[in-house]
Amino acid sequence: MVVLLGQFVAAMEFHYPLREMQAIAQPLSVPHDFSLPPRYPCCSISPSESRVSTPSVTRNKRSVLWRSIFRIEQVLVTIGFAVYALLVSINQRASLFIIMIATLTVGNLVIPLAFASRRLYVTRPFPWNWVAFFPVQIVFGVICAVASILFLQLTKIDPEPFSFLFTKNGYFAIVVVLIATGVGFGVEEVQRKLKERNQLLEQTVEKGTIALQQQEEELKRAREIQQLLLPSTLPQPAGVQIAGAWQPAREVGGDYFDVIQLDKDRVGICIGDVAGKGITAALLMANLQASFRAFATTEASPEMVCTKLNRFLCANIASGKFVTFFYAVLDANSRTLTYENAGHSPGHLLRSDGTTETLQGGGAVLGALPDWTYQSYTAQLQPGDMLLLSTDGITEAENAQLEEFGDERLLQAARARDGSALEIQRVIMQQVSAFCGGNFRDDATLLVLRII
Repeated sequence: MVVLLGQFVAAMEFHYPLREMQAIAQPLSVPHDFSLPPRYPCCSISPSESRVSTPSVTRNKRSVLWRSIFRIEQVLVTIGFAVYALLVSINQRASLFIIMIATLTVGNLVIPLAFASRRLYVTRPFPWNWVAFFPVQIVFGVICAVASILFLQLTKIDPEPFSFLFTKNGYFAIVVVLIATGVGFGVEEVQRKLKERNQLLEQTVEKGTIALQQQEEELKRAREIQQLLLPSTLPQPAGVQIAGAWQPAREVGGDYFDVIQLDKDRVGICIGDVAGKGITAALLMANLQASFRAFATTEASPEMVCTKLNRFLCANIASGKFVTFFYAVLDANSRTLTYENAGHSPGHLLRSDGTTETLQGGGAVLGALPDWTYQSYTAQLQPGDMLLLSTDGITEAENAQLEEFGDERLLQAARARDGSALEIQRVIMQQVSAFCGGNFRDDATLLVLRII
């Protein structure tokens, strides 16, 4: 019974060293999935180049092998001492030398056999691995039973005939082997399946991370392209200062502004807001920019530009999409502002005497009503006057209490600073950003025009 107990403990302990030894027997190669994305073909690593075969790797394999062997011998010595201690405790005559020799001999003969027998079932798919497992382990159990009986006879612990001892202890030894190896193999199968699931999960997460990084890179490039569609520098006619700011709620946005030089004294000023946010709005914004540049000619009045844009967008954008748009022509010589507002947020004209006028216009949004008739409106400007044009991302910016920035705060921020158009634009954007904590719900665009 003591020997069988030792075999049970040994079988459980040998399960892991055997697995390590089996892993050592396989060719050692480094996974070659280190290739960079396709856009860097010159840096990719071929599978043939990724296999590692160096003296250091060989030494590593030998080191792992010797550690496994040493661990097995430690277990066998521990079992030998345990068996000897138990026999002494029950007043049985036993020789430590014979017990150690028998334990090391039987153990070192049985372990290679167990190692070799694992190959018959461990690589098979379920359920055939278990179908092959039981016959192999029954044979292995018989061998262990025979070895146990020979151990008993060699140590003179039980001098009874071999057949009697096999009937008495052999079947129990087979059952112990089946239970011990069955539990070990079952644990190994569970661990293997968990490892496969973890690897699959890691691969899925890695693919998702790469896809997300690629998407972020594409959005970054899209933002750079969209910024190129906006004017990098604004025309500054004599006696006029113009400044603009653009802040998308996401990487890209649907807001648009532009200032173009029509002739020596006149500039065209526009600001627009595409319904929606993100990539869809950005694509429509690019379409709007190209169309506006084509239609805003020297001879075209605001009503003509809005009419052409409206018809073009009605024929080329999806249902439910539209654009709010404000276009004005400023004559710096006569200080005359001619404009049309196509459903956009009203412009604010801050007079030098402290009064404020709202430039409402009368047009419908672009892209909704193809037969809408637009018209031009005129405002006479004076030195010291200031025009504010913005999208609803400015006035509808919310703080933590869900309060909107609103038109009143916009006007107060504009009047609080008596400086250039650029300074006023920066002050307004700083106050809006501080108000909403930098969390813009919608794309925010601001144009400041100042008559000096």
